[in-house]
Amino acid sequence: MPDRYSFSSSFGRGFGGARPWFTVGNVDITTTTATIAVSFFYFLVWAIEGPSRGLSKYLYLVSEEFGVGSVAEGQFWRLVTWPIVNEPDFWALLLFAVFFMLGNQLEGLMGRRPFLSFLIMLTLVPAIAVTILEIVFPDFLGVAFGLRFVELGILVAFAAQFPTARFWPGIPAWGIAAFIVGLDFLQALGDRNDYQFIMLAVTVATGLIGIKSFGHANEVPWIPKVPLPAVMTGESSHPAGRSTGTKRSSRRRGRANLSSVPATPPVDPLADLEIDALLDQVAERGLDSLSKEQRKRLEEHSKRMRKRKGQ
Repeated sequence: MPDRYSFSSSFGRGFGGARPWFTVGNVDITTTTATIAVSFFYFLVWAIEGPSRGLSKYLYLVSEEFGVGSVAEGQFWRLVTWPIVNEPDFWALLLFAVFFMLGNQLEGLMGRRPFLSFLIMLTLVPAIAVTILEIVFPDFLGVAFGLRFVELGILVAFAAQFPTARFWPGIPAWGIAAFIVGLDFLQALGDRNDYQFIMLAVTVATGLIGIKSFGHANEVPWIPKVPLPAVMTGESSHPAGRSTGTKRSSRRRGRANLSSVPATPPVDPLADLEIDALLDQVAERGLDSLSKEQRKRLEEHSKRMRKRKGQ
């Protein structure tokens, strides 16, 4: 049933079926795991630098009036470095756990390149929005850092794609997302923190529009969809079945992760080429990029291979 959800996948050995960029020992390094690793590493940096925040103050997304530099003063790296700064505490660990579970699921669904582009969107778009407001309105002040906002974007994107997925104790994903987003907005409103309010609003909008624009969350018609360049979505200019030899060889390793289809080649060479192209497409853009007919052919091929293997 499409509304049932599990934190596992027959596609891919990695958690959620996410295809790794590379492997270190037995550990698959996906975009999600790399993000968590960097965040954990910053716990150590935070402890070493002490109260002066000798490094962190140059990574925050912060307004010019705080006197440590800002994007408006030409420190453009702050647009991408602000989520790296994470303070070590229990809530950060809980946030990382949620990001790990949901991020890997979305990365397995979307494909590694589109998911990386999605994370970049969740980092850049809110940061650019508050920077523009800071330039236009001198009294618009604030600071942002940590993975919290990016994780919130992942949460709402996940809820849009899997709205009826059940979390303990049986609460659907859309309910969890609405509750958490609502609490954050109430806190920003109560603190009269316009900076945080805008960051939240733009992050939620980016998460919803982003997941829809990457070709998902199709069961939620009210979310608008905007066209994205092929370099972000991972779409190839080559039609299915005519992938170049270079692309096929570079993606051959990913097929080992597609555990639903054994590596034993079909007898029919034409079928071999078709399945080969479908596997390339799944490894590059995710399982949901397949049409119903393509997915049916892949499932039929998987059944044939299992029967042949059992003989």
